Amino acid sequence: MTDENNIKEINIDTDLNLLGNEMKIMSDSLRKLDEERLQLLTKLQQVQGAAAYLRGKQNPEINKAEEEKSEEELTNI
Repeated sequence: MTDENNIKEINIDTDLNLLGNEMKIMSDSLRKLDEERLQLLTKLQQVQGAAAYLRGKQNPEINKAEEEKSEEELTNI
């Protein structure tokens, strides 16, 4: 027996096509996740803004520290 009989034939074109398809699927998934992340970040900013507005209506002096903390958390994302 020779080593050539034990080695499976590699079809480079087929492997490249499979890898290309997998890369496209992963790129599409990443793009979709990034869009979802941006949408979620926008919603978070809107909710934080609404909460800050309401806290300001309630008692501006006491809640100023809470608003600064929320803004700091947002910049750490």
